[in-house]
Amino acid sequence: MMKLLARISAVLILLAGGGNAQDSVFVGNVPLPEDVVVSTQAEGAFAGIWVGRWDNRRNHILVVERLGDDGLADVVYAVGSDLNGRGRWFRRKARIDGDTLVFADDSFAARYSLSSTGRIRGVFANNKGFAILQRQQLSALMSSPENDWFSVGAVERLETRLVENGHDITLSVVIYRPEGPGPFPLALVHHGSTGTGKHASDFDQIWTPDWLADVLNEHGWLAAFPQRRGRGLSDGLYDEGFAEDRSEGYSPKAELSLPGAERALEDANAALDALRKRADVSPTQTLVGGVSRGGIVAIMQAGDRPDEIAGVINFVGGWVGEGWGDDIINPTLFRRIGTFGGPVLSIYGEEDPFYSVEHSKQNLAQMEALGASTQLHVVKVDGYGNGHWAVAVPNLWEEVVDAFLRTID
Repeated sequence: MMKLLARISAVLILLAGGGNAQDSVFVGNVPLPEDVVVSTQAEGAFAGIWVGRWDNRRNHILVVERLGDDGLADVVYAVGSDLNGRGRWFRRKARIDGDTLVFADDSFAARYSLSSTGRIRGVFANNKGFAILQRQQLSALMSSPENDWFSVGAVERLETRLVENGHDITLSVVIYRPEGPGPFPLALVHHGSTGTGKHASDFDQIWTPDWLADVLNEHGWLAAFPQRRGRGLSDGLYDEGFAEDRSEGYSPKAELSLPGAERALEDANAALDALRKRADVSPTQTLVGGVSRGGIVAIMQAGDRPDEIAGVINFVGGWVGEGWGDDIINPTLFRRIGTFGGPVLSIYGEEDPFYSVEHSKQNLAQMEALGASTQLHVVKVDGYGNGHWAVAVPNLWEEVVDAFLRTID
C-alpha cells in the first residue's frame, strides 16, 4: 500500500508545481496564494472553496475563484506536504460541463464531479488517486488555519457500557451525515488491524475511507466508523489477540487470537448500542461493514445480532494472514455468521498478500454451508501485491456496492 500511495504522491508533486512559501499563506500544511479570493459574483455548483484529502492521506484544497465570460473557471489547486515532498499550489483554467469540472490544461489529469451529498468527488490521473471534498468558507479557513479542516467526517465520542479496570470507556467515532434533518438508518463500518501490531504509535491513527462514506450517505445512510478500545484515541487497552509478549505484536495462536476477536465484537456491539441512542439515527435495521479484520468483525456482529442487521459489506475480511496463523482461526470466525439470513457482499482483491482469493473462497464457504446469502466480487488492483487495499480504489467496487445498497434500500 505504501508503495502505491508513494507513486500517487510523486505524480501529484510533479504536476503540482508553481506555488512557493514566499507568496503563500498556509491552512494546515497546505499553501494557498496570498491573494486567493472567491468572487462574490461567482455562481454555479462548483463556485467556492473545497477541502478534503487525496486518498484519505494528502491534504487538498480546490478553490474555484471566479467564472469567466469565456465559460472557463479560474481555479487554485493546492496540496499539502507529506513524506514525498512539500506542499504546492498553482492557478489554472478549468472547464465546467454540467456536474463535472476538468482542468483545461490536458497535461494535468484531475477531474471533479458533484455528489448528491453536496460534496464533490475528485479523481486523479485515470483512477490513480481519489478524493472527497466538502465546501468550506474561505474566511473561516483563514481565521483559524490551524484547525483540521481536511477531515470530511466529524470525530465524536461515544459513551458506552464498557468498563475497564473500574473506568468507564468512551470510544472515538467518525460520523458522516447525509444532508437533511434525519433520522437516518445507520451504517456501521469497522476498521482493520495495524499490520503486525508491533508499532504502538499506529494505534492512535484514525483512517476512514471517505469515498465509501460518501456512497453510503448518497443512499441515505448515516455512516459511522467506531474506533475500538485503544485505537484512534479511544479509551482502554488495545488487546485484540496479542502475543504474551506484546512487543511481538499479534499472536498466530488460536488460543490468544480468537479471544481477541471476541473482544473486538464486544467493542463493536457497544458502539452499535451507543449509536442507536442518537436522535439522528432511526430505529431501523443497521448495515454493518468493515475492512480486513473489520470485515470479519462485521460478519461476527451480524451473526451475534441477526435481527438487528440489514446486511454486511465485507472488504477483504479475515483475522490472521493466510499461512501465518493457526488454520482454524479464520474458518471459525466466518462460521460466526450463524443464523443471519440477510445479504453479505464480500469484495476481495487478486494478489492480496494476506488473503488469497482461493483462501477467501474457502472462508466464505464456511458461511454458505450455514445457509448465508453471499455474493463475491473480485477486483484487480494495479501493482503486484496491492489486492488487500481494494477499498482505496472505489472505481473497482462502487457500482457493485451501489447495486447492493439498492437491494437493501
